[in-house]
Amino acid sequence: MRALVVCASIVLLGCGDPLGEPGGAGAGGAPNASTELAPQPRSGEAAFACDQGTTAAPEALRRLTMTQYRNTVRDLVRWALGDPLAADDIVTMAGLDALPADRRERTAQDPRGGFRRLDQAVDPAHVEQTYRVASVLGGLLTAPAHLVRIAGTCATDADPSNDEACVTQFIRRFGARALRRPLDAEDETFYRAVHGSDPAAGTAAYADVIAVMLSSAEFLYFVEHGEAEVAAKPGTYRLSAHELASRLSYHFWQTLPDDELWQTAQDGSLLGPEVLARQVDRLMADARTRATMAELFSDLLGLDDLPALDAHARDPVFAAFAGDDLPGPELRPQVTDEALDLLAHHTWTDPGGMRELLTSDLSFARGEALAHIYGVQPWDGSSAPPALPVGERAGLLTRAWFLASGSASARPIQRGVFVRRQLLCDELAPPPANVSALLPAVLADRTTRRAVEELTEQPGTACASCHASLINPLGFAFEGFDALGRARTEQVSFDDDGTQLGAWPVDTVTAPRVTPTDESISTGPADLMELMLASGKLEACLARHYFRFTFGRHEDLARDGCALQRLHARLAESGRIRDMLQEAALLPELHERRFEP
Repeated sequence: MRALVVCASIVLLGCGDPLGEPGGAGAGGAPNASTELAPQPRSGEAAFACDQGTTAAPEALRRLTMTQYRNTVRDLVRWALGDPLAADDIVTMAGLDALPADRRERTAQDPRGGFRRLDQAVDPAHVEQTYRVASVLGGLLTAPAHLVRIAGTCATDADPSNDEACVTQFIRRFGARALRRPLDAEDETFYRAVHGSDPAAGTAAYADVIAVMLSSAEFLYFVEHGEAEVAAKPGTYRLSAHELASRLSYHFWQTLPDDELWQTAQDGSLLGPEVLARQVDRLMADARTRATMAELFSDLLGLDDLPALDAHARDPVFAAFAGDDLPGPELRPQVTDEALDLLAHHTWTDPGGMRELLTSDLSFARGEALAHIYGVQPWDGSSAPPALPVGERAGLLTRAWFLASGSASARPIQRGVFVRRQLLCDELAPPPANVSALLPAVLADRTTRRAVEELTEQPGTACASCHASLINPLGFAFEGFDALGRARTEQVSFDDDGTQLGAWPVDTVTAPRVTPTDESISTGPADLMELMLASGKLEACLARHYFRFTFGRHEDLARDGCALQRLHARLAESGRIRDMLQEAALLPELHERRFEP
C-alpha cells in the first residue's frame, strides 16, 4: 500500500486535546462528525485589570514538591555536618532516589500538564518514602562521628552534668533550621519528650528527634502563620521574616534558606526594603536560580513530552525520510538541551525578552546530530554560539524541540494548538462528544496541509470552527520544516518499502488570527513571530505562567489582577525576562498570606 509521509501517522486533534493521545478526547476529526459548531474560544488577555479593592484568594496549605524535598534534605544535612562530601554520602544512603517524581497534572487551565511545582498529590508512596528517609537519616546522622558535629561533644562525652543542656541546645539549633523558624517553648517541650526523660539516653534518642522533626508537617509543608494583619486587607497577614526568607529561598532555589538569608531573618532586617533588594539580587545571581528557571522552561515547553526520536529508525519509510539524519538515542537530549540553552542565554547571558526568544538566529546545538540538521558546527557551550543560515529560522519555535514529531510526519495541529494555548493563552473549546476517531483513506498525492484541511476544515462542521481559523493556520506557518526540524521547500512521499513516490511544494501562507480581529497574512514563521510580538499577548501569557509557578496555583484574573499587572508591566517595559523574575519577589502578594475568604 502506498503511504504519504505526511499522513503515515497523522493524529487529528479536536479543539481541546493538544497531545492527541490515542483514545483521547481529540483523537478524531471526520468532516461529517457534526453540523453543530463548537463554542468559540476566549482570546487571551494582552493586559490585566488591577482593582486595589480586591484581595487574593486564601492559600491552601502546600507541601514541598519532591524536588524541593530532596534539595532541602541535602542542604540541611550539609549545614548540620559542615562537610559537603560527608553530607552527600549520607544523603545518597538515605534513598532519596526512591521518592516519587513530581508530576505535571493536566487541568482545565493546563491541558498539556502544568508545572511540576504545582504537584500537590499525596499518596502512600509519598508518606512511606519520606518517613523512611527521615528514619534512615536519624540513624546515619547520629553515628558517633556525626553526632559530635551536629550536637557537640557534650552528646558523646561521659559528663552527665551537661546532657540536659546538650539535648535542649540541639533541639533549638537543629530544629530551627529544619522547621525554618525558631522553636517556641511548646515545640521544645514536644521534642524534648520525643528524646525521652533520660538526657543521657544516647544516640538512639537523638535519632528519634531527627526522625520526628523530618516527618513533621512543618518540615514537609509550607506552614505559615503570619504576623500583623495588613491594613485595609481584613484576613490578610504579613509574613514573618523567617516565613518570607523561606518563600524567597524556595521560589528562587527550591530549597531552605542559606546562612546569610537565615541571618537576615533572625535579626529582622529582611523586612526592610534595602536588605530585601540586596538579598533578591543575591538569590537571582546564584546558579541555583538558573536551575529553577530551567525547570520552569522545561515544563512550559513540555520538553518531557518529546517522544523518542529514534523509535522508528528501523521503519523503511522513516529511514528513507531521515536519510543521512537518521536519529540515534543521542538526538533527543540534544534537542531538549538546545531549547533550554537558548532560553538560558536570552534570560541570563544576554538578557532579553520575548522578542529575543522568538527571533534569535543563534544555534545552541552542542551535538553533531542536531548541528547537522541545522547546517551549522556544534556549539562548544562557552564561546559565542554560531549563527544559523541567514533567514532560515526565526527563534525558539523553529527549533527541533517544537518541530520534531518522532515519526516521518509533521504535526501541524499539535504545533498550532501549542502556540494558541501555551504562548497566547487562548482558550480552545473541547471537541464535540461525537467526533469520529476514524481517518479516511490516505492518498499519496497531497501535502500534510492539504490532508489536514480536507479533514478538519469542511464548512459547517464542528471541527472547522476551531481548526480553520485558530489552530491550523498557526501550525501551517511551520510547514517549511519537516518532522525532524529540517528546513524544506517541498514534501516528499514514500511507499511502504521506502521508495520515493513524489514531492509537492509546501505552503506556509496563512492568516493566523493572533487576535480575533487581525486578518493579517503571514508567509511563514518570521511573519508570525512579528504578529505575535505586536499583539502584546506573549508577555501577558508568560506573566500568567510565571504567576502559577511563583504561587503554586492558577490565577484568578479578578482577584490576582494587580499581581499579574505588575509582572506583565515589568516584562513589557524592560523587555527582559529576568526583570519579571525579580519583580515577582517584590510583589506584596509574595510577602502576605490570606487565611480567610
